[in-house]
Amino acid sequence: MRQLPILTLLLALLVGGCNTLPDASDAGLQAIAPNIYVEPAMDTMTRTRLIQTLAEAERAISTMYGSVRSRPPVYACVTANCYIHLGGTYGSNAEALDDRILLSPAGLNWHFIAHEWAHVELFSRMTPRAWQQLPQWFNEGLAVAISQEPEYSENAWQYLLTANLPRPGDGELQGLRTLPQWMDAVNFYQQQVQARQIAGGMGVSPVYTAAGHAVRNWLATAGNQGLLVLIQRMNAGEPFAAVYPVTPR
Repeated sequence: MRQLPILTLLLALLVGGCNTLPDASDAGLQAIAPNIYVEPAMDTMTRTRLIQTLAEAERAISTMYGSVRSRPPVYACVTANCYIHLGGTYGSNAEALDDRILLSPAGLNWHFIAHEWAHVELFSRMTPRAWQQLPQWFNEGLAVAISQEPEYSENAWQYLLTANLPRPGDGELQGLRTLPQWMDAVNFYQQQVQARQIAGGMGVSPVYTAAGHAVRNWLATAGNQGLLVLIQRMNAGEPFAAVYPVTPR
């Protein structure tokens, strides 16, 4: 899930939410490649760039996991009306709905696509029970790490520190286990930052940035194989607390 403006944040839903996307043909979209559907008004240059961008996002998923299991259909809009009509949340850039990715006109870059694809890929690799027990902060932090979004980067983390902006501590972050808890925290800290941020300063989301920082640090020790082991052990019935942050066996 991409960060949303405060007034629309609580309307956003992740994979497994209530929002659904219609079939591409029912939505009036055109297929330009396998699993890629676009609003007919999209020009040829943008269509070509979108295909290339999706390939970049796929490489990011493959780099993390060593392979790609999920092949989510991608619906790409070039008008706000198309995005909202298909179920996108006003003010968001991209969303994962069911097993599909919906892109707004502002969401046609590989970072946004990889973030949503990261959610779909992780979902495809976990049992329903394990997925339900996975903390939201880890799910989002992993998506941030995979997508390498500049606004949630280590530079953004350092900015939070040097500017002494409000941010969740490790204990508070790891307490954000459910989607409502996560969304409440994003909303709260975004308000705090907007109230205190220096004019012209770097725009950041403290909660997304903190989650990305935490997961990147974990991956630096556990490695990509550690992520696969964490998924395997949770699928076997072990709770998240038993497999994180211990070194995988």
